[in-house]
Amino acid sequence: MSFSHDLMTDWIPDALGAADVTHALADGTLSAPPQLDVGWLRVPLARRTEDIPVVHAAVRAHMHLLVERSLHHHRPYPEVFSYRFTDWDYRRAYRARRDRMHALGRQTDLPLVLKLDVHRFGESLPLHVLVDAPWMTDTLAQQLTELHRRTGRPLLPGHRWANRLGTAALHTIDARLAVMAPDRWIRWGDDWHVFVHDTAEAEHVRAAVEAELEALGLRLSAEKSATEPVASLFTGSARDVAGSPPEVWRRGIQNNDVRALRYALPRIDPEAEVSRRIPGIVRAQPTLLPRAVHYLDRVVNTSAGHEAVRELLEAAHRNLFAVARLLALAGRHQEVASYVPDRLLALAADCGITALRELAARVAICTGRRDVLPQPSQRLYQWISQGADVRHHPPSVATLL
Repeated sequence: MSFSHDLMTDWIPDALGAADVTHALADGTLSAPPQLDVGWLRVPLARRTEDIPVVHAAVRAHMHLLVERSLHHHRPYPEVFSYRFTDWDYRRAYRARRDRMHALGRQTDLPLVLKLDVHRFGESLPLHVLVDAPWMTDTLAQQLTELHRRTGRPLLPGHRWANRLGTAALHTIDARLAVMAPDRWIRWGDDWHVFVHDTAEAEHVRAAVEAELEALGLRLSAEKSATEPVASLFTGSARDVAGSPPEVWRRGIQNNDVRALRYALPRIDPEAEVSRRIPGIVRAQPTLLPRAVHYLDRVVNTSAGHEAVRELLEAAHRNLFAVARLLALAGRHQEVASYVPDRLLALAADCGITALRELAARVAICTGRRDVLPQPSQRLYQWISQGADVRHHPPSVATLL
């Protein structure tokens, strides 16, 4: 369950839905991959486009196992809502955080909120902070050291295991806030909200947090850290976009509201007009592609859905992030696989990223295009021996991205 959740943050969906890896993890037969296979993918994020290191599902699963064993006895403060335990659920926790913000925001004696965010936390966290942590194991320390050698960072963005470690690494700051502002602070990831009485208290708390972060080799983001009126939360972090999917969709289109569109796309009923708008929305907001593909998975057999997929495939060009998402869709539907252009399969086959090569191999095999087929991995050989049916262990397009 916990690792399946991790797959929803895959930058490249797994070609076999990680069914084999998940089974091995569940029955205790998962072993360390023979090598740490790292690729780099250019990914559109909310505020920027960034080169992200990506690893195979087997590496993710192995790291996941090592981290859960390492953090078995670690107990975060109740004010920490993110990545707490093995059975932690993202959506439930996000709603709980929002509800707690609203509850604190109604306290009239706390008119201000101090927002604190660590500057580029995943990239900036020194390796020794993790390796020297009291809950660290030798095996995990070795793996993190090798990961740091290969990528320049000990934590990989988008991985549940990495978010679990990052959450635990900031425990000392939580301990300080538990003394300075008991019962009136909240943390999600490396982002704190502290509800304060006045600006003097805000500056006092901020200075204390800065000192604790400096001891960890970290600093606050000048851009994202500020003291604001509590009311600002309810147009930002605590803003609730839930509601009727068609209405949220309409507002999202009208206001170019990415958050509203992210909510609506996986929930709205298939409709020709929605399908027709998908390519334009993705052009304007590339970060919405994973949610758009999730929607298109339900409409590929309609005329408007068919045309939307074709248009997105034609526009993919050399965008490997887009290619990965669309090949995952093709890996689920024979009709989509049949019209994936050869150039996209060739691009994925030659990219050097194992997960994307496996997606390309799956689609090439399903459509008989041996001329652009990358060398199948051992995992795919087993799938081929079972008949190479597009319906067997399909990649997932469900996503938190």
